[in-house]
Amino acid sequence: MMEKEAQATLEALIKEQKERIPQLKKKLPPPNVLMGSYYVYEDNSHYIKWLKKTKRFLDTQFHGDKDVDNFERISNEELFPDQQEELLAILEVFLEYPDIVEKEKPNRSNRNININNNISNTNTQSQQQSQQQTIEILVKALEDQLSISQLKELRQVVNEEKGDLEKAKPKLIDKIKSFGENVASNILANIITNPAIWSCLG
Repeated sequence: MMEKEAQATLEALIKEQKERIPQLKKKLPPPNVLMGSYYVYEDNSHYIKWLKKTKRFLDTQFHGDKDVDNFERISNEELFPDQQEELLAILEVFLEYPDIVEKEKPNRSNRNININNNISNTNTQSQQQSQQQTIEILVKALEDQLSISQLKELRQVVNEEKGDLEKAKPKLIDKIKSFGENVASNILANIITNPAIWSCLG
């Protein structure tokens, strides 16, 4: 049996996640950016705090249980509704069946596979986060300097070339120049002076 205080904490963590999942928003990438849609919470900081608190709780209350590892693994996957529902389901299982189910001790070959998978997953995740951050920086730099109508004009140039960005490049350059001589330099300055970009420049 779980202690009443621990049960109350787990119930509160479950309630918070249940209320949060409907707030998960699907975002589309900017036009002509080669990446799929992705999901975000408007206030991601609350989700991160909940995740840290939940992991700490599981480590202390269910140490050695195989689903603690499953929670950790799933929490590192890309943010999707199914992934968020899986985290919630694991917590609900702990509430209903609090007895610890020990994980199998991996043999040497399984351990190597797990290590390789963890490294691969970590690398993929960090690359995706880095790519998304770079895209957000570039999009913000454009939105800061161009009006909605100017962005539409740029899209129209690309559409006229049937989405062929290489073909459209000379016309895009001309179009940006037509917005004023300072526009291109302001966009470039905004990109360069972003701390994340500046720190990468040698």
